[in-house]
Amino acid sequence: MNIGVLTMELTPRERVLTALLGKGEPDRVPWLEHEVQLQLQLKLMGRPDFTPGELAAYLGLDGFGFSFPSGISFDFYPPLMVARSTVEGVPMVGKGLLTGIERLNDLNLPDPDRPQTYQQVREWLKAFKGDYAVYARIRSGIAPTYLSMGIERFSYNLVDNPDFVHEVIHRYAGWTIRVLEHINELDFDFYWVADDLACNTGPLFSPGVFSEFFLPYLVKVVQAMHKPWILHSDGNLEPLLPLLLPLGFQGLHPIDPSGMDIGEMKQKYGDKICLLGNIDLRHTLTRGTPRDVKQEVRNRIARVAPGGRYIITSANSLTDYCKPQNVLALGRCIKKYGSYPIQI
Repeated sequence: MNIGVLTMELTPRERVLTALLGKGEPDRVPWLEHEVQLQLQLKLMGRPDFTPGELAAYLGLDGFGFSFPSGISFDFYPPLMVARSTVEGVPMVGKGLLTGIERLNDLNLPDPDRPQTYQQVREWLKAFKGDYAVYARIRSGIAPTYLSMGIERFSYNLVDNPDFVHEVIHRYAGWTIRVLEHINELDFDFYWVADDLACNTGPLFSPGVFSEFFLPYLVKVVQAMHKPWILHSDGNLEPLLPLLLPLGFQGLHPIDPSGMDIGEMKQKYGDKICLLGNIDLRHTLTRGTPRDVKQEVRNRIARVAPGGRYIITSANSLTDYCKPQNVLALGRCIKKYGSYPIQI
């Protein structure tokens, strides 16, 4: 008689941390999202006054750490000096407004020591965490620097005014470090550090530019973190990984299929870090069908989940233009095909 292997059912938090920290195979593949955008949340739930746990339970997510329509938020992002716009209802980051050193005084960052901020988050964590993994989203300062200048002006400043670039990232990174002094004491399980460093064809900066202008500040932010962390960057980040891996992040997200092959990443790095991703946003979740979702989820689980150290997510975030029926199918398929031992 063939007796199957019995695996003890874990809590969502235990499931996530088992995968993220490389403690073997959990009971099933965890599902997290960097973000579920607000309008999609409302479409899925049909009302604005739901709790984070109610959304997670409805979808089958194993954790949360973003903003909700009710005003609950676990985001600790500094403001950007950018123009804002929308394209077909999608919020977009526009032109950078930090045009030069003469505008440096306009870079007004909120008080990182305001106690009410952290008391409110402490109360939300106590009320809503339950058995879920909860993360705080932060930035190291890299993306705010080049976005606030605009990528073209930022590129010129690297040559024409490098001290200005250093001063801006020094301010942004310093703000995050001060924030970390407070949120290290809160009941978060890990941090999700979001700074896009690449596009589909490769990094936005050469390894030399990254080492000179960004890496020293990123190191300081990492030293200020007292919890595990996930590195988020769009695009093909692999050429920068030799510089990034020594920083000691536990997870890499989102392994966008338009820029990286997650099967190859599993072979190269699956014994070193947890991989998070990479369900396609360009078609599968946004224009495809539940059948497309099923096929892609089965493929990713079969290729990447064996051995553990895989957390399934979309290839960035669940955006407002994802089809709700595809998001629901994503949760169903993860639960159906993601149990360990993987037998697809």
